[in-house]
Amino acid sequence: MTQNQKRLLNLDILRLVSALLVLTYHYGFRMEVTGEGDGTGFPEFAPVAIWLDSGLLIFFAISGYVITLSAEGRTPFDFAVGRVARLWPTFVLCASATAIVLNNWPVPGLPAPAVKQWLAHLVINARALGQPFLDGAYWTIAYEAMFYGWVFVFMALGWFKKYWRTIVVCWLALSIANELRIDSEALRKLLITEYSGYFVFGMTLYKLRQGQSPGAFLILAASILWATATPFIIEPKFFELYGIHRSTAGLALTGPIAISCVALCAMLPGFPIRPAVAIGVGGLTYPLYLLHQHIGYAVFARFGTVHGRWLVATTLIAILLFGSWLIAVFFEPAARRFVRYLARHASAMSARLAKSQPQMP
Repeated sequence: MTQNQKRLLNLDILRLVSALLVLTYHYGFRMEVTGEGDGTGFPEFAPVAIWLDSGLLIFFAISGYVITLSAEGRTPFDFAVGRVARLWPTFVLCASATAIVLNNWPVPGLPAPAVKQWLAHLVINARALGQPFLDGAYWTIAYEAMFYGWVFVFMALGWFKKYWRTIVVCWLALSIANELRIDSEALRKLLITEYSGYFVFGMTLYKLRQGQSPGAFLILAASILWATATPFIIEPKFFELYGIHRSTAGLALTGPIAISCVALCAMLPGFPIRPAVAIGVGGLTYPLYLLHQHIGYAVFARFGTVHGRWLVATTLIAILLFGSWLIAVFFEPAARRFVRYLARHASAMSARLAKSQPQMP
């Protein structure tokens, strides 16, 4: 196994750790503050859990690294098919499971799912169709899909490999301008301006590890500065949601710690763990992330009590991990093969139709 493969195994493990950080943030902090667990909470975790939304920042930096790697040596078509096969079937499955659970076990403060709301999730970004997400965590998946879309566009134009420095510098410049001056919500959603520092950090870190020019270090430094600023940029939204101010020192440390975790896992030798185990651990991450939040709130609201909350939490997390394993092992491989099969046949049919068209004289 190559060193790069070992480092990717490190990132697989970090992905699951990040998902568990976000899970702890939702169950250990948010659920009690918002009342979505119908009075159930874990206040003893709150002083630590309040900071664990940083797991999202780690996800974005990992995505920048891994997607840049995935784009190497692939055609735009193959890249797009690979991303759709990876993202879409599991998203639809987990959104459907969430809709079923919420319909039977309502979450306080959330309306019951509607058919049109579920149907909007077939395009992943349900908000683009005017529908709320079935799970609060889905906004990050919409951002991931937007990032993949931009990578595809630049690959199709032939710019992603040749002009990547120009692309990421412009992205950072537009992000800073939007967050500090323009304040356009459309740009914020379209260009992920709040979190671009993490994506750019991951992209540049990968390029540096492939022997890119020293100028990339300046881009890396700029991305680190913007990633460090991000927690301060998004903190007003945190206060608006929860009415709680977090410490300046903690906010200043959040970004550097998140990107340091990714850098260390990408650069250090592989953890002493069997590759199959690391890959299996990483495979749990996506379905676990998609399933945990509102399904968890529904379970706590339905079954949680002051004295039984620990049993409910242990059972819930065990079931979520087992369900995620079932999806990763049995559903995802078959779904990916099916999507790739459809893509190949659609491509072949398109080629045949193009050849059958009469040629212009």
